[in-house]
Amino acid sequence: MAYHPPPYKVPHRGTSRVGSVVGAVICGVLTLVLLAVGGIFFLLSRADYSDHTGRAEAVVTEVVMTDDGSIGSDRDEAGDTDVYVDYEAEGQSYSRVKLNGLNPSSYSTGEALTVAYDPADPGDPVTVESTEPGAFDVFGYVGIGLLAGAAVAAVAVIVFVVRIVRR
Repeated sequence: MAYHPPPYKVPHRGTSRVGSVVGAVICGVLTLVLLAVGGIFFLLSRADYSDHTGRAEAVVTEVVMTDDGSIGSDRDEAGDTDVYVDYEAEGQSYSRVKLNGLNPSSYSTGEALTVAYDPADPGDPVTVESTEPGAFDVFGYVGIGLLAGAAVAAVAVIVFVVRIVRR
């Protein structure tokens, strides 16, 4: 009896090609998202309120929360929170002025706080903690991490595209 080797089966490459295309698309979208978010975080880290050397006692007059449709009981997770304050600075009274800077949403209506402002533009108050050196550095670190993740995802896109082209 003669030996008959089993027939050689050529692997089906269609599924693998589709997988590579899907992988390239997913990694491409991930790259774009990480680039956008990482860039925003990095730009936030460059915020500089060092010229806000004036100080004034303020009172929170209104806290406006906009619901973004998400489910959650924590007011920071429920949407955007804008805090408005009244204060006097440079001989002028300011009413219902939006408070900017780090963590303005941690204040409640009626709460007293010290705000920082630029003496050249006292109508733009920020939280005092925003004027401290390095207050926004953490955003830069997060941004750099996200941008590094975007670089890794971009390399994955290149790997997937090379796999597609070689088939």
